[in-house]
Amino acid sequence: MYEDVFIAEVRDKTGITDPERARRAVRGVLHALANRLPDGWVHQLAAELPPTLAEPLWSFQHLYDQEVHLDFLSDVAARAAVAPADAERVARAVFAVVAGACDPALLRRVYQPLTSDVVALTESDSSLLPV
Repeated sequence: MYEDVFIAEVRDKTGITDPERARRAVRGVLHALANRLPDGWVHQLAAELPPTLAEPLWSFQHLYDQEVHLDFLSDVAARAAVAPADAERVARAVFAVVAGACDPALLRRVYQPLTSDVVALTESDSSLLPV
């Protein structure tokens, strides 16, 4: 999937009108996700995404920590520069677009080691999970 299509889909799902704000939101969600994935999975997920959007996955892959001290949605709000009340909507939008852009078998493997706060978010909406 091309970056402009990815951003347009996130904008459509979130209602964010400014492309740069949408890009920052995508990068923030991916950065928060990178903190929760082991390196091998980060590399594989990054390879499925447009290179400029996947950059947070490549750059922050070394931050994986099973004992992440910040709730996922709080992390998303801080990194994506969105209000805490909007973090779940933004994260869901990015996960939905990722689910549509990536190989489902890969995503099933990538999502296995996710922390419980992310798993709860993805399991509550089947559109965020690979088919």
